[in-house]
Amino acid sequence: MVMPFFRVLAAKNPLSSASAVRRKKEHDCYLKNGSAVLEEFLALCDGNCRIPIRYFSAVEINNAIKHSKTIILDRADVYVVTGLLDNRPVFVRFNAWECNNIHRDIAITAQMSHLKNVLRLVGCCLELEQSVMVYEYVEAISLCDLLYKKSNPDDQTRKSLCWGNRLRVARDVASAVLFLHTEFTTPIIHRNIKPSNVIIDEKSGVAKIVDFSLSISLPPGELELQDEWVRGTIGYIAPEYQQQGIITQKTDVYSFGVLLFQLLTGKDVYGISNRVDSTNLGKRINFEEAAESNIAEGSSVDSTYSTETIDFINIATDPYIEEDSVIDITDPIILEEHGIEIQQQLEDYLDLVKKCTADKADDRPYMIHVARELCRMEKSFRSWSK
Repeated sequence: MVMPFFRVLAAKNPLSSASAVRRKKEHDCYLKNGSAVLEEFLALCDGNCRIPIRYFSAVEINNAIKHSKTIILDRADVYVVTGLLDNRPVFVRFNAWECNNIHRDIAITAQMSHLKNVLRLVGCCLELEQSVMVYEYVEAISLCDLLYKKSNPDDQTRKSLCWGNRLRVARDVASAVLFLHTEFTTPIIHRNIKPSNVIIDEKSGVAKIVDFSLSISLPPGELELQDEWVRGTIGYIAPEYQQQGIITQKTDVYSFGVLLFQLLTGKDVYGISNRVDSTNLGKRINFEEAAESNIAEGSSVDSTYSTETIDFINIATDPYIEEDSVIDITDPIILEEHGIEIQQQLEDYLDLVKKCTADKADDRPYMIHVARELCRMEKSFRSWSK
């Protein structure tokens, strides 16, 4: 199959002048995108690059995907297909929105590709107007699909969704976010933590983050950054960022807390918001309309919204929590396996969710404390289940 990105490559034009124009355009794109990627590398690495990445030409990318029939991800902002390079399978990702900084994504992913909980970047192509990323191939399913497309779950799906595996997913994602916050020259804030940006390796069970395109670095020596435009996905954006444009490490903690809640309940963010009594929340966004206009939870509503024009509200997991006991809101698949015997652990987990999604950033823990608590819970569960 020929992607729309490569129609110009696929067209057979005998005129050498047309070929020369194409080569010049590829060269211009290469210089523009290459300088942007280099700038991101220099800003992130302070001259120390951990992982070398390979460069692919536009022709190589076209040849790699021309026979592909497998679409891994099809969103308004991102398109991912399988491909074949040097006789080995790969994932090839195309970026459709300029507001997603794919150059930063390339730089950050390259620096984190040594981690097991980040999908490894093989290389990139800079000869197209929107750079292309090439990842290692893994047999995987997105966390979004795993959680929400389970109307008649088979035994394998049930096993994948057992409580122990959900704790592992939470720990894997927390570990990757913690690396962003602590292992670079200045903390990097992801800004778009959500299930559709996490894939699960079906062989190892490891959760891997796949998208850093909305990430932003805090200024050197500063604990926060103020941004006029809110970017992320509706329902996962922290209140202080929604309302004032303030970005801190706690911005990611809030988003991660919503993801934790989804792991517990098995419900998407719109399903959660529909349970909330809107009469107590004041002005709010219609999440159902937002979901429809953005195709699915997976699309970043990439809320390039001005903080001056939109009055956001908290996704308000609290009213949902207060309405029922932890057993009432827990995904039935978890309870089918363990019943109420793990109620205390579920309550501890829910308490962590509450802390992470606190209205005030100062009331939320840092990611290092969240990661430690998840490790403690996972260790405790393993000891109990032996």
